[in-house]
Amino acid sequence: MSKLTKIAAAMPFAHFLGLPSASAPRMEETDDRKQRDDESDEDYAKRMEEQDKKEEKARKAEEEEKDKEAKRADEGDDDVDAEADDKDDEEDGKRAGRAKGARQRERIRCAQIIAAGIKAGRVNQAAVFAFDTSLSVAQAISALGASELDKPKARTGLGERMSTVAAPIATPQAEAPAADDPRAIAQRAIAAAARVRGEA
Repeated sequence: MSKLTKIAAAMPFAHFLGLPSASAPRMEETDDRKQRDDESDEDYAKRMEEQDKKEEKARKAEEEEKDKEAKRADEGDDDVDAEADDKDDEEDGKRAGRAKGARQRERIRCAQIIAAGIKAGRVNQAAVFAFDTSLSVAQAISALGASELDKPKARTGLGERMSTVAAPIATPQAEAPAADDPRAIAQRAIAAAARVRGEA
């Protein structure tokens, strides 16, 4: 191989310098592709088809060889990888089973807390206990019951409300003096003073 050919192979734009490019077809290849003088058009077409088939077979054989080499390289690693994959699959199966059981237990816990909340008439509080906390069922139900103790009792009627109010005792008064009378004002002041001293 000449220096110019080596340079052309290393430089993708060698054809701009007037050098033959590496991708340019060789002289032998171009001669095979040309129609010969003594060859008819039909013979030329047949020859080109045969040549294309040969090139296709050669290309496929080369690809198959590359695939075989890649498989051989991978087979050494596959044995180790297969064992690791089997072990990982077993662990994943165990984890999936544990996760499924945990989800089921959590659903049961939430359902029991919500049912207790519905029964007690406090669904919103039960939903908070079920979904926003990690309280056990017993703890959540006791918390729902404790809130019942702090709830004020509702009074039902006027009679019940009035039973706790002390009624004032009304005393009959004889002739009440007029409010503008100075003697009446003095009498009221003396009576108030006597009440304060405890005499009345």
